[in-house]
Amino acid sequence: MTSLHTEHRRLCNDLFDAIECGDLTTVDRCYAPDMTMWFNVTGATSTRQENLTALREGAALHRRRTYDDRQIHTFDDGFLVQYTTTVVTHRGDKRALSACLVAEVHDGRITKLMEYMDSGQFK
Repeated sequence: MTSLHTEHRRLCNDLFDAIECGDLTTVDRCYAPDMTMWFNVTGATSTRQENLTALREGAALHRRRTYDDRQIHTFDDGFLVQYTTTVVTHRGDKRALSACLVAEVHDGRITKLMEYMDSGQFK
């Protein structure tokens, strides 16, 4: 594995670890200034700032959210990660959701995210 691929793997883990901890400063450092995120369930593309706001507001909706069973695959200009989001609600209910995230990376920062979830799991 080249050092570039190692850096992409580290960036992926840094991103998910920071989201789990609610550390938006580190999430922000992972993102390029012009980063965008596309989400398959809505078909919408959000800006970096919109994504950071959604992460901040989303954290309040659950007691805990973890990104488990991460399977990270790197390539020269990014990474793909398959994972399970495990959420514990404020009532104590636990739910799991399978997802996949594809990231484009340039100069050590994420420029584009594309997140894929099975919307049937939202029922």
